[in-house]
Amino acid sequence: MDNLTLSILTTDLRKEILGSTFGKPFALSLTDFGFPYSLVLPDGKNRHGTFLFSLNPSSPFFTYSHDRYEKVEDSSAFFSSLRKLSLSTVTKVEKHPGERILTISFRANPNDLSEVNSGYDFILECFPNHPNAYLVAYPYGKIVSLYKEFTNLEKGVFVARNTAYSYPPERKILPSHLEDLSEAKPYLTNSLFKLLEEDIDSGKESLDQALEKMTTSTSLYQIGKEIVPYSFLRPEAKEIAPDQVYSSLVSDQKKVAKLAKEKELLQTIEKAVKVARKKTKNLETDLAAAKEHLVYLEYGQEIYLYQGEIAKGDKVLKKDGYVIPLDPLLDAPKNANRYFKKYQKAKAAQEILSSLIVKSRDETEYLEKKLMEVKDGTPRDILELKTELLREGYLKDPKERRNVPKLGRRHSYDPHYLVLPKGKIGFGMNGLQNEQLTFEVAKKDDVFVHVKDYPGAHVVVLEGKDDEDVLRTAMELALYLSHLDNGILMIARRKDVKKNPQRIGLVSILKYHTAVVKEIRPSSLLLFQKALSSPSS
Repeated sequence: MDNLTLSILTTDLRKEILGSTFGKPFALSLTDFGFPYSLVLPDGKNRHGTFLFSLNPSSPFFTYSHDRYEKVEDSSAFFSSLRKLSLSTVTKVEKHPGERILTISFRANPNDLSEVNSGYDFILECFPNHPNAYLVAYPYGKIVSLYKEFTNLEKGVFVARNTAYSYPPERKILPSHLEDLSEAKPYLTNSLFKLLEEDIDSGKESLDQALEKMTTSTSLYQIGKEIVPYSFLRPEAKEIAPDQVYSSLVSDQKKVAKLAKEKELLQTIEKAVKVARKKTKNLETDLAAAKEHLVYLEYGQEIYLYQGEIAKGDKVLKKDGYVIPLDPLLDAPKNANRYFKKYQKAKAAQEILSSLIVKSRDETEYLEKKLMEVKDGTPRDILELKTELLREGYLKDPKERRNVPKLGRRHSYDPHYLVLPKGKIGFGMNGLQNEQLTFEVAKKDDVFVHVKDYPGAHVVVLEGKDDEDVLRTAMELALYLSHLDNGILMIARRKDVKKNPQRIGLVSILKYHTAVVKEIRPSSLLLFQKALSSPSS
């Protein structure tokens, strides 16, 4: 966010939280945090809300909200230190002039006997690419906690605990009058300058008119994914209240929180994907080398053909366009036999490597599919996914492995269902559900749908397979679960789908026809989003 936007937010934030008492902090994601606050108003009523700040390098910001959020566990030292502000009272809210730095001053709770500091400054640096947050304790005036330490020996910058925080020199703010548009560039972010430039170039208003409105604005607007201080006379610009800024920038906080909770699982799978891809690449390199070595058969044949012209001690044979290295210590027949043996090794290696590459590609596809399942699955789906990964050996906890239920009729991994007016579609959100759906629930003539040459869920039309709309919905669902907007779908009868014995949930489709879906209909998107958000889907 630019300085003008943050200035408007600061003004609103000051009115909202000045004099309020902060509660215990909570994490909304790996980079976003919140503090509940309460304030007794002059009429005796209480005002409650949440102060929010994001240290996401791509878009750091602060705001407040009256919404509820999904909380995430955070055991970092920085998050733990934020508890020092619990039951503290806000005494000042200021933005550093010309800089994207917010300072909130607190008076410590005097009734807390464990509190040794009289107050704190909570300082937020909303700098893109390297945001930071500091907790400065008083009366000492030293940093007691910070999000990230920062050191630049060339510039003599060393920011760490037990050092004093130094604000940068004040910068000039955007004036309301400039002679030329280019003079505005040092004051604005690239995106805001581009909006201003397009506004002036359109001829809708003069530079001074736009600057006057920008510098005096007290409202915020959303244009695309940007929160800006002025509408720039754009019809798509939407005025937005400060307490809706977070929900506008983070449209699905629950999903973000879920991914944060599953950070360790995601990292494990991502690491396995990286290893599998590297393994495939190495095998392909070895296969290419083995194919090149098949020429050794021709080398041996050439040596036998011209053995009368080869004497012991010769280092090379040049015949028929070939340049064949020779071992000078061997005679012609032994040199030929040496190449024949190399050829046999290369031929055997080619067969083995080809088989290993198929398995390695299957493993990569399997793991890429697991990444999608973590991002889309419900808590039940993810718990079953962990069971699956334990059985496959990607999760290594021996204690958990002993408790993994065996697959079979005694334990059912129920898939999800989408019920339509004229049909019913089943889909799996992990490998165990996929196998249950395809090989236990589906009948042999039910329609199996899968994205072609791409990892994705099993989608089976259980009822209404002759209805065009039901089949179209099934194809769109397969694309949606593969995080695609369009693509080619494979459509097969269930009886033509066979298990891949190497991986849970992977299959081989023996006979199918294809269909192309160019886009997912908006009505289908709403239907799928609702189905995936429902735990009983």
